[in-house]
Amino acid sequence: MFWILRWILSPFWMLFYDRAESARQATLLWTLAAALERKFPVVPLLEALADEAGGSWRWKVRGLADLISAGVSIPGAIEASGGILRPDAVALIRVGAESGGLLGALREAAELARRRTEAPAFKFQGAMIYLCLVMTVLASVATFIMIFIIPKYKVIFEGFETKLPAATEALIFLCDGAGALLPLLVPPMIVALWVLLALSLDLIGLGPAWDHRLRLGSRFWPHSRAPHVLRCLGIAVDAATPISTVLNTIVSEHPDPLLRWRLAGVASGVEAGEDCWQSLRAAGFLRWSEAGLLTAAERAGNLGWALRCVADGIERRLEYRYRLLLELVQPVVVAAAGAVVAGFCVSLFLPLISVLDKLS
Repeated sequence: MFWILRWILSPFWMLFYDRAESARQATLLWTLAAALERKFPVVPLLEALADEAGGSWRWKVRGLADLISAGVSIPGAIEASGGILRPDAVALIRVGAESGGLLGALREAAELARRRTEAPAFKFQGAMIYLCLVMTVLASVATFIMIFIIPKYKVIFEGFETKLPAATEALIFLCDGAGALLPLLVPPMIVALWVLLALSLDLIGLGPAWDHRLRLGSRFWPHSRAPHVLRCLGIAVDAATPISTVLNTIVSEHPDPLLRWRLAGVASGVEAGEDCWQSLRAAGFLRWSEAGLLTAAERAGNLGWALRCVADGIERRLEYRYRLLLELVQPVVVAAAGAVVAGFCVSLFLPLISVLDKLS
């Protein structure tokens, strides 16, 4: 039940916390990668990083340093420090450690954390805030007009013994009806919009950075989870580890149960001698063109590079569609707001014209 509450609060997380959290995670991962590459002591670097940090992040990094100082391996310490990295990053590092490519896994996870700070979902949050502000201002102006302006119009027109223009009467009718239904309609609309926003963030993998063990995208859209699987396989290929071993590692240790369930059949098929890429395509992770590309890359001997390229391509297409949606939604919102404002202005200006015509 608690994870449902955290899932619902994910838009707040994205807006106020996630970008800074992703930047801190990228710094931590680059620090670990540099220490391993140059064979520097890890603990002093982590302690220095903790001294420069603030808030709860300082104690998370210091706790990680204490675990490594006590003899725990880097992947084990990261797993024991719950919430210090995203579950996909933790799984990527675990696969890298077991396949002998820990340094490559740390670099890959650091690059993904850096990209997360530039995710288009932040722009989506801004668009949603803009929409909410516009609707709030329009509702406030409409309320002021209906309470203070329209009654005076009625008194004036009653004094002239004439009717209000049809557009003004229609506006009064709509506002009176909306005023009666507003308490019943607005809360469900706000809840539905918020749930839709949280669901969209979860489906594209941009939910909160805590230990989220049930990603809906694994059930409804397995292709969105393909980049993570392909990057795990790319690290294993670079370390000359059998693909079946990596798949079994993901199936046994990944925190997402739906992803484990989908990959279990793929791992069994690969162990039985089936083609890995066609098995992934049958499970919904790859398209036929992507599976064909990976088959050709495996024959050409550049499979590791091809796996990363396909993963990046899937993410770029997702980001492009997300940005295209934003570019389409924002003009529609502005046009709708302009139409509402224009309707109000015309409905309020017509009575003045009628009064002036009556006086003349």
